[in-house]
Amino acid sequence: MVALSISTVLVALVGYALAESHQVIMTNNCPSGNPVFLDEENGNPQGPTTISGQLLGGIAWLNGFAGANCESSGVNCGAVEFTLRNDAPNQNAADFTLEAQSANGNHQFTYPMSFTYVGGGACSGLSDNCPSASDCPHAFTDPTNGTPIQCVGENAGIHITFC
Repeated sequence: MVALSISTVLVALVGYALAESHQVIMTNNCPSGNPVFLDEENGNPQGPTTISGQLLGGIAWLNGFAGANCESSGVNCGAVEFTLRNDAPNQNAADFTLEAQSANGNHQFTYPMSFTYVGGGACSGLSDNCPSASDCPHAFTDPTNGTPIQCVGENAGIHITFC
């Protein structure tokens, strides 16, 4: 009977782990560009989608924004960085990068950006806004000085808006 209970628990845990998913919603209100992101698992830029499993090291930007040379990973433009994960300690994090140093991606303020967590229990509704270069207080302008918005919650998603 104990063996059955242990295997039942293991099946339940495996099913729980397989159920992890994170929705990435992106809205572009700018006059040009396509919102895309990539992450550690998938280095090919993609549009809004739902990711099965962890989403580590995500970065979103506007590809093809007129008047800017936005390259892969948002190089030369502003970007939203994010990680969404269920495993202990269930730490989700998102921030803006405006790290203008070439060694850090030459991220410049190019367009207004905001994000809001969707779902994820206590994460739901937490947000941040970067409407201008002079009004983006939580952005990283070098690798040590930003403030990510962090929360603990399972299956948290993110809605990123440009302009």
